[in-house]
Amino acid sequence: MPRCSFNPIPRGRLRLLGAAWLGVVLFLAQPMGAQVAPKTVNRLWMPAGDSALNPFFRSLDQLVFEGNRSVNVVHMGGSHVQAGTLSDALRAHLQAWAPGLEGERGFLFPFALAGSNNPASYGVRYGGTWKGQRCAVPQHKGPWGVSGIRAVTHDPASWFALYGKTQPFAYRVARIFYRTADTSYAPEFWPKPDSVVVRPDLGAVEAHYATDQDTVRVRLRKTAPEQRFFSLEGVQLIRDSVGLKYHAIGVNGAATHSYLKSDRAAQQWPALAPDLVIFGIGINDAHLPFGNFDTVAYRIRYEALMTQIRAVNPSCSFVFLTNNDCLYNGSVNRHTPLVVETLYRLARRNHAAVWDFHALMGGQGSIYSWIRLGLANKDGIHLTKEGYILQARWLDEALEAAYHDYLAKNS
Repeated sequence: MPRCSFNPIPRGRLRLLGAAWLGVVLFLAQPMGAQVAPKTVNRLWMPAGDSALNPFFRSLDQLVFEGNRSVNVVHMGGSHVQAGTLSDALRAHLQAWAPGLEGERGFLFPFALAGSNNPASYGVRYGGTWKGQRCAVPQHKGPWGVSGIRAVTHDPASWFALYGKTQPFAYRVARIFYRTADTSYAPEFWPKPDSVVVRPDLGAVEAHYATDQDTVRVRLRKTAPEQRFFSLEGVQLIRDSVGLKYHAIGVNGAATHSYLKSDRAAQQWPALAPDLVIFGIGINDAHLPFGNFDTVAYRIRYEALMTQIRAVNPSCSFVFLTNNDCLYNGSVNRHTPLVVETLYRLARRNHAAVWDFHALMGGQGSIYSWIRLGLANKDGIHLTKEGYILQARWLDEALEAAYHDYLAKNS
């Protein structure tokens, strides 16, 4: 059994302990605009019945009260997720629900290696010439894995390193996803691992260490004349203790159809084994001249992604985040209510939940208020750091309230 980093918690103490711990986190990280209140009731809506998240909550029970398994949460979106502020804040909130619940850093991508913006919570160093390829850019070419982005080099002397900036990684296993082929350079870890395990089932290689490591260092090695490139698709950091593992997948400009181009994703989803997927894809799907957003195609693409995930875990739970109110060509995007309506239909058809951030912001036109309050950028699409931190707090409150409702009904 995996080493448990905390003592299982009696059910009756969860609310008090979670509230106290979360209070400390919020006190230390109060964002500007923290006093802004939601414009409507902050809750998860479950159109097909309030048991939509029960499989996830039952898994969480096993972690919180028994300490005998880990729980995997995957947050998938576009630039809102890639930027890292929203996902890092939500990770901190969820891992503060109970003392000792903190899990590993999980799946990540070194975006700086691909010439893109990197989350502030971890740093990237590298050598050699690398080129980024994103599934969101029509002229870019794959193949892509579950991350939807890759960094490619043809220089056998290239290397990269990842390190935590806000907290140590403290991992025991570093799993590197890459395009395994006879023409690919071989990745080599340093310092030398205690063992190396090749995972052809995942398209990955793992470095195993007997003690905690805080930096991932990989250099390339040409071992055969035909080797001429290396294509990095992602990194997963694994600890030897149970906990809540929060994996962030986000690519600038990504829409639902972008991730469906990731033909190696089906091979890699088992590595993440999600118990809960938080979907926040839609801003780029709806960023079109009015009348060009196809709600049926949007729903079908989302369901295709869900089918991929359910092939790994048939009981995976899903939460759909609605788009934030936003602008298109300087005016309020009139497609946003159609996105919201489609997500409610998706939730009803697939026994999932919806978190209506659009309504919580204040509905159509509320983006102007958020810009004035310093909670949204002037581009009218992205939030500011303070806005994302506020969004994460509201979402955490809705998730925690739903979990406590489940506990009250199933105690």
